[in-house]
Amino acid sequence: MSRIVFVIAVVSTLFIGGAASANQIRNGQQIQAARKGPVAKLIELERRKNEWLREKFLNR
Repeated sequence: MSRIVFVIAVVSTLFIGGAASANQIRNGQQIQAARKGPVAKLIELERRKNEWLREKFLNR
């Protein structure tokens, strides 16, 4: 029983850590894009558009 609880704790920790890491990477990319030229701004606009479309049509 204690092994199952330990495994669940480890898996949940890995999942939460991975999600936090992904958010930090995404935020870092947005900051870098804001500091660059017009091409980076267009790329960031495309990313935001794609994210909005995913939320709108896939996560009802």
